[in-house]
Amino acid sequence: MDAGLQKRVSHGALLFAVLAVCLAIGATVLLANDKKHLKSLLAYLNLTPAIQSATPPKMKPVKRQKLATQKVSLPPHLLKFEQVGDRASFARDFVVSGKELCERFTAAGFSNPQGWHASPVNIRNFECMADLAAGNASDPAERASLFLEIRGEASGEIRSIRMKAVAPKTPDGAAVLTKLDEALAMIIGQTRWADLADMLEPARRMQPYQAQHFGISVSMKPEPTAPHRLNVILLANEQSPGLKLTRSFFDRDRWLNPAAPPHRPALYASVKKDRVR
Repeated sequence: MDAGLQKRVSHGALLFAVLAVCLAIGATVLLANDKKHLKSLLAYLNLTPAIQSATPPKMKPVKRQKLATQKVSLPPHLLKFEQVGDRASFARDFVVSGKELCERFTAAGFSNPQGWHASPVNIRNFECMADLAAGNASDPAERASLFLEIRGEASGEIRSIRMKAVAPKTPDGAAVLTKLDEALAMIIGQTRWADLADMLEPARRMQPYQAQHFGISVSMKPEPTAPHRLNVILLANEQSPGLKLTRSFFDRDRWLNPAAPPHRPALYASVKKDRVR
């Protein structure tokens, strides 16, 4: 081999070796510390990638404000557990007052001299008695009449309605049956419960009838010795345990007690002066 050519080859190999070592050292430096120097070099040469992973800002924890404690008073019966036993049942009353019903019968032609008044036996109970006579038969057995008795409380709440029809098979008796039908229809209309209308047909035929209608009982019985005499009784009853529970729960005297004297509103001086005047 020519001496000059061999010298050039040795110089090239040496130069390649130096470049390889320099590249290795440079790569080591650039890639060290999580490519910190490489990123700095690229930023210096404006060669930084356009898309970089944005570091989300740190969120400061928000302290929750404690709500002010408020006391709520509940009636003790709302927190009672359901007890096994009788259940309350649907109940209803006469929705018309005794005084109003008594006045309507008076307007219908019944004789009612005293109106809705306190009972002489018990002043806490009120009553209304009215009668209607048809014709003027000389024979007492053929006299036709219709008697009405309404009993209740001073507030006007009706507890019972009793009627007695004497309707012999005469024109006057037929007129009394018509009046009885009209009176029962009036009561049915005032209670606003159509199922009570089932008693109209037995009343027209002077036949017995018995029924319970959610707190109102109906009893219709002709007298055994005088079938032309019919007794009709309507009662607001509380016989079943379910009805007793319902009426006890809605008892106004139990839940709506009058305010005690310390809790009653005080009268201002101006109001007292007006009362004195």
